[in-house]
Amino acid sequence: MVSDMHAYIPSMLRDIDWQKVSVATEREQSNRERHAPVVSVYRWWARRPHSAMGAILDAAKRFYGDHFLVADPFSGGGTVTFEAARRGLTAYAQDLYPWPTGGLATALSDAQPEELLRASNELMSLLGHHKAMYASNGGSELAYIIRVRGTACPCCREHFFFFPEPLVSLASRSQAEVEAYFGCTSCGSVTLALKIAKRFKCSGCGLWHDTASCILDACPHCNSQINVKEISWCSSEWKPILVGELCTINGHTQARLRPVLPADCVEQSSATEAFLQLKVFIPPGIETKRLLDAGVRYWGDLYTERQARILTEALTALPGLNYSDAVKERLAYAVIGAAEMPAYLSRWDRFHLKAFEGLANHRYASTTIAVEVNPLSPVGRGTLPRRFLAANKALLWLTETCSSIPSVRSVSSQDRRRKIRSKQIVVATGSSERQVLSDHTAQLVLTDPPYFDDVQYGELARLFHVWLSLYKPISAFDEMNEAVPNRTRGKDALSYEATITACLNESRRTLAKDGRLVLTFHNKKLAAWESLAGAIAGAGFTLTAIAVVRAENAADHCKRDVESMLHDLVVECMPRKGVRVQLCVATQPCSTAEKNLVAAGLALAHAVSDNDSSSFSGHYRTALAEFQESRALIR
Repeated sequence: MVSDMHAYIPSMLRDIDWQKVSVATEREQSNRERHAPVVSVYRWWARRPHSAMGAILDAAKRFYGDHFLVADPFSGGGTVTFEAARRGLTAYAQDLYPWPTGGLATALSDAQPEELLRASNELMSLLGHHKAMYASNGGSELAYIIRVRGTACPCCREHFFFFPEPLVSLASRSQAEVEAYFGCTSCGSVTLALKIAKRFKCSGCGLWHDTASCILDACPHCNSQINVKEISWCSSEWKPILVGELCTINGHTQARLRPVLPADCVEQSSATEAFLQLKVFIPPGIETKRLLDAGVRYWGDLYTERQARILTEALTALPGLNYSDAVKERLAYAVIGAAEMPAYLSRWDRFHLKAFEGLANHRYASTTIAVEVNPLSPVGRGTLPRRFLAANKALLWLTETCSSIPSVRSVSSQDRRRKIRSKQIVVATGSSERQVLSDHTAQLVLTDPPYFDDVQYGELARLFHVWLSLYKPISAFDEMNEAVPNRTRGKDALSYEATITACLNESRRTLAKDGRLVLTFHNKKLAAWESLAGAIAGAGFTLTAIAVVRAENAADHCKRDVESMLHDLVVECMPRKGVRVQLCVATQPCSTAEKNLVAAGLALAHAVSDNDSSSFSGHYRTALAEFQESRALIR
């Protein structure tokens, strides 16, 4: 299909079965750790599906042949580079921050799976003496501790507790489970009752509670009104209410949920005072404001002392192990990954009985039910044994799917410009307004620029940069260079557009004369699309083709119970050459979501061609109206 624009230009997007790719992507996104295990090597946000990026690279191989250079100036999660490595392509990846570039270079490094397994076992052995810090009442081990946050009423000074919902957790993961634990806002105790119960009597204080009530708007002691936004959390407390005790059932180690008993090791102070290296102020920001508003001042305040002790000792021990640097780097990223489960930030999934990382929804969690995960537990989400297992699985996936492990070189964006050897991968750290590639050397620039202000990448990465700096020196970076609107930094839509324009303009310099820029994008905000149109036009590109592909998993923690976009618009561009081109629409949209994105793509093409980003909204409304009239695009 083509739109009513002018000169015909061949398109690589036309050569892709997008419906088939969407099916593969949906399957992949339902279990990313199985289909693309490298996602477990390091945390990043808005990762594009391997199936979609792989399909575009395969189309590029049919377009350019088997040997060409692909560049990703917003590499982030590294999907493009991983898929390029699997196909034996030469690749260039760049990101502003050292956390993702270091993770990408580490995940692509050559290492022996057997050596990685031996090293992880040795490190776990060195840390084994810390297991006693998580002893249960009966002498076994605790996998996790669940706490509720409480504070004193400003009127009667009695403590009350913030249970987000009366139902704290089902009693087990069994599908036949009929019981659940309910929380008492008055004393903070939990009570086992039928999960369908409409009322329960607290086993701690004897008060009756309605299970349907889910908003704490009055003190349960004096009935004075409560405004949660005005509460000072400085004098609050975290009360342990439930633990997961390790036990063996039918030969399998499991964590059995039960209330806290007197001899359980559950009382812990925060890590800040014991570990001065974690006494680092949390900077202000859009996302970090959640932490600051909750009374958290230092990164160490998020962890218990024993969590910090285990993680810091692991990072300290790694350099002295007698293994290759590639193996130790992989283990270091696994350890730092476990730091994403802070005791006072991780959340509890009450229906599936598992902890969620503190940044699982692309936000710092704001929760009053928090989970301390035992980093040494053999079961549970985010523990060191599980992280080490995931690291080994990622390495096996890479070695089994790559014909040969690529040569990886890490550089700074300030290094001299260079040509890249065939089948080499160069990973650069620094703003993509300056790239290390020589002129006209990339046949394909395949990337996904930051999705406007949907994700504050730099603020979310701050947690990991603190831990990474404990392991090794990291290169300096300036969050002011990030292409994301952020009112704390004084960055708006115009700033976003200017930064994206500068990065794409630099990519046009690196692009071969017959090269193409392909990017993916989605957003609900008109300003985001206008900024993208202005950036593409400002960098001297014009659109040649668009497509729509499935990109997100509706079951993801951050997508549940919200009206989220599950598709990406794929945009193919070429340097402007003074002629208007026929826009190839490579997919026939069926669903409302697909039609909306195709309409956005048509409007984007017109706005870029007109060099008038403000015309986007008018073209978008026109395209939607034509869809409603014809219910199909002109072939």
